[in-house]
Amino acid sequence: MSLISLVGVRKDFGIRTLFDNLTLHVGEKERLGLIGPNGAGKSTLMRLLAGLEPPGAGERRVLSQARIVLVSQEPEMDPERTVLEQVFAESGEKMELLGRYTALSDALGHAHAEGRDDTALLAELGSLNARMDQSQAWDLEQQIREVLERLGIGDTQRKVGELSGGYRKRLALASALVAEPDVLLLDEPTNHLDADCIQWLQGYLERFSGALVLITHDRYVLDQVTRRIVEVDRGEARSYSGNYAYYLARKAEEEAAAAASEVKFKGALRRELEWLKRGPKARSTKQKARIQRIEAMQEAPKRQAKGQISLASNQRRLGKRAIEAEDLAVWATDEARTAGGTPLLKAFSYDFSPEDRIGIIGPNGSGKSTLLDLIAGRRRPHGGRLELGGTVKLAYFDQHSETVLGNTKVLEKKVIDVVKEAASTVEVDGSQLSASQLLERFLFPPAQQHQPVSKLSGGERRRLHLCRLLIEAPNVLLLDEPTNDLDVHTLTVLEDFLEDFRGCVVVVSHDRYFLDRTVDRLFSFENGELQRFEGNYSAYLDRQAAIASQPATRAISKPAPPDASAQKDPAPDKPSAPSKTRRRSFKESRELAALETNLPAWEQQRSELERLMGANGSDYTALEALTQELSALLAQIEAGEERWLELSELSA
Repeated sequence: MSLISLVGVRKDFGIRTLFDNLTLHVGEKERLGLIGPNGAGKSTLMRLLAGLEPPGAGERRVLSQARIVLVSQEPEMDPERTVLEQVFAESGEKMELLGRYTALSDALGHAHAEGRDDTALLAELGSLNARMDQSQAWDLEQQIREVLERLGIGDTQRKVGELSGGYRKRLALASALVAEPDVLLLDEPTNHLDADCIQWLQGYLERFSGALVLITHDRYVLDQVTRRIVEVDRGEARSYSGNYAYYLARKAEEEAAAAASEVKFKGALRRELEWLKRGPKARSTKQKARIQRIEAMQEAPKRQAKGQISLASNQRRLGKRAIEAEDLAVWATDEARTAGGTPLLKAFSYDFSPEDRIGIIGPNGSGKSTLLDLIAGRRRPHGGRLELGGTVKLAYFDQHSETVLGNTKVLEKKVIDVVKEAASTVEVDGSQLSASQLLERFLFPPAQQHQPVSKLSGGERRRLHLCRLLIEAPNVLLLDEPTNDLDVHTLTVLEDFLEDFRGCVVVVSHDRYFLDRTVDRLFSFENGELQRFEGNYSAYLDRQAAIASQPATRAISKPAPPDASAQKDPAPDKPSAPSKTRRRSFKESRELAALETNLPAWEQQRSELERLMGANGSDYTALEALTQELSALLAQIEAGEERWLELSELSA
């Protein structure tokens, strides 16, 4: 059964058509991944599915009562709410149940005070209690706090308006996960998340019970979570029943078949043209038909081959010395250093070689981007020495590279003019390419090259900025979260380019797949120090897992301390005497009697707290205090029950 259907949908923006006669169905428990080039319309398609964008033609059908939540790349929120209030407000059915419980409790109190019959209210309250138990609405705040913590948001009382764009995106993601809708639409949810958060999110989405539609550049998430891939490209949406690995295999088969068909078509057309050039003497009906067939073959619409990005560049030679760092130290601010705060980086020394492929990893805020800023000369270290080699030509692709193309003057320029400012021609693979030819290799067709930069999507601007950087032929590349907002196809070719790049590459990324393909050495930020590891990211995770398991292994297999008896020959085994059941002491008997009195009283206290939580459902401050009290009481009840079982098994 389809929860959302787009039937015969058309969507265009002026002269540019995104979709034409597109049909897409999202079924129950769907696991659908949307992929395609930047600007192909993936985010627009998400908005169409969510009902936030009207189709130009066709229709959108939605199952009644289906709850749909979209987490867009730029979510809208109330800036005056606190983090906790924002997630409560977007918690969907669970918050509605709490609100209804509050209203029923109030009505029941009024009916009781006025002496009216409250049978119907009690029946509805009982039914509502069952629904709240089923949806775990009682534990809403605990769920919210756990999800926020997992996504790296600690200050729940901070105003939404004070949050950065990355934290706002995390907050929107937390709200959507807590709401547990029937259809969850996620547009690049892994942006701004560190590796641990992405790993947790992947597991959460694998367990999610509703339908999921996902746009992501993280190919590990795409491969593990999705069960159907829909490729959006040139106005079409082609479906593949399988995960990302299956999609790649099918695409390889299709492209091989298409290439073979194209060769056959060209051969047939060449033979027909040769026959036509010989100039047949007679114009019989059969010959006329053959001429018409030739004309039809020449005019037949050909599916344009998908643009290929060629990033091979006219690289400058890099000498033996690339980057030298000695005892580098840096604090977040000068004030933090003066106050004796913890440095982001201390005593870091390393000589970067021309062949280095280095990944920098660590939690958000640990100092990864700061290190790249130091190398690029955007910041000065508070201590130590940093020098670049004399032949270094550095290119820095940072997280905010799209803003370079975002000021008013640049937005008004044509795409081709932005590239010409860097170079009008470039040597690629031994031949000279014009700026227009280079842009075509970066998937910018001629019609788009003469559009203003303002018409480009965020991902297209990132791709344009990457083109502009690489046309300058660098030999040292600094890449700060390069996978953000770039489509999967662009990332694949960028990875291929980095494999052949003859120079030093330093990458900051949370994208596990990208790191596995591009680096062979890692530096991990740990308490202001960079710990070195030889290998890619998957090998690093295996090493970390092995380290984490070692203490437990040692604890289990730790030998007993040596004693005198251990040095003697072991005595033969003797049958052990049957153990006697221990009797309860007088003190334990009194403790058991007290528990039998206290446990029912604690259960009554629990019911009263749950009632008060329902009555204060809209008062977040009171609700937080009650939740904490209830949590402590539940722990007390659990410990009391375990102790009661332990004591009751002893003989009196």
